[in-house]
Amino acid sequence: MSTHPRTSAKPKPDNTRWTGVKAAAFLKLLARHGKVARAAREVGMSRQAAYRLRARAPQFAQFWEQSMELAKRRRASSRRGRKPVHPLLARQAVPYAEWGDGSGQNG
Repeated sequence: MSTHPRTSAKPKPDNTRWTGVKAAAFLKLLARHGKVARAAREVGMSRQAAYRLRARAPQFAQFWEQSMELAKRRRASSRRGRKPVHPLLARQAVPYAEWGDGSGQNG
């Protein structure tokens, strides 16, 4: 019985350089949630590396902006379907007379 850990036959991915596949995956993730650090981390790169690539690759920067705009639209559309916030949890004060019966329907 060997005490050495097994090594996989597959080489580890190179996380020091951007590839076309990584850049495309990053943009797709960025469009999904709009979080640069999270998208970069999910493709094995750093947030700083993503911003450096954006600075030196104009087409990547253009797709970045489109991805951020798509993420913004997705967040806005997901908020539209939510129930109203309870008056006690609202960000702005709601007069007690406008609270309604607690069913989410005012009046």
